[in-house]
Amino acid sequence: MKITQMATYRSLQYNLGKNSDSLNKLYEQAATGKQLERASDDPSGLSPLFSSRTQIETSDRYLETIATTQDNLDIVDGYLDSAESLLVRAKEIAIYGVNDSLSDEDMQTLAAEVVQLQSALLDIANAKVDSKYIFAGYAETTLPFSGDPVVYNGTDDHKLVETSAGQTVQTNLTGNEVFMEPVDMFAVLSDLEAALSSADGDAVEAELDNLEAVAEQVRSKQSEMGNINSHLDDVSSLTENIKLQMQERLSSYEDADIVAVMTGITQAEQAYEAALSVSARVSSLSILDYL
Repeated sequence: MKITQMATYRSLQYNLGKNSDSLNKLYEQAATGKQLERASDDPSGLSPLFSSRTQIETSDRYLETIATTQDNLDIVDGYLDSAESLLVRAKEIAIYGVNDSLSDEDMQTLAAEVVQLQSALLDIANAKVDSKYIFAGYAETTLPFSGDPVVYNGTDDHKLVETSAGQTVQTNLTGNEVFMEPVDMFAVLSDLEAALSSADGDAVEAELDNLEAVAEQVRSKQSEMGNINSHLDDVSSLTENIKLQMQERLSSYEDADIVAVMTGITQAEQAYEAALSVSARVSSLSILDYL
């Protein structure tokens, strides 16, 4: 009888321990909201869990890159806007300068304004962000434009960044393609200033087509950057969707069903209390209970 009683007691203690472990695990799930806290919780769920986390981290990196790239593109677009506005003003001056009724003094006043526009355009072309020249290509620490006549000192390289697996986008414009090619806008403004200074209406009129050409040159590059920005909007939206899908997948493996957990806690507590009660009765048995 004693041997049977001891075996029963040990079995009850073992089951009591298992019930306690199960209950503690449910308490932990209720507290953290997670059904997977360690590898031993569900080894089969580790692979998709790690895969989902990796994809989420990768998506975050791409989204950060896209956001930074779009910020840079917006900065470039702002300077292109300023350049285009400046060239529009230069064309207005040229149209006004064709007027035969203007005095030499009037023409000199217009020429002086063009000199100011030249200086402003040079400032735009030599713009810096975070101590780097934005229109210098790879030569970010080299002054892109200098001299008289103005020459380009940067490189013709386009910078590329990866915005999704295997996909890259251009993030810059070089000074050459914006300000010098196919038409040198510094030379156009210089010629306009010379024509106004000499009060040569015909020479001023001859610059109108060139002024429109350089303005269109800037607008073309703005459109190019706008297309890249629009593409990045699409890539960002797609990446956000992928991230959301991976978060939902991760949640399905990792997050606990709180309703099911609370129900399990209630059942486990009842089972544990019952096991405690039986164990207490068995431990109190003695040979006298069988006499």
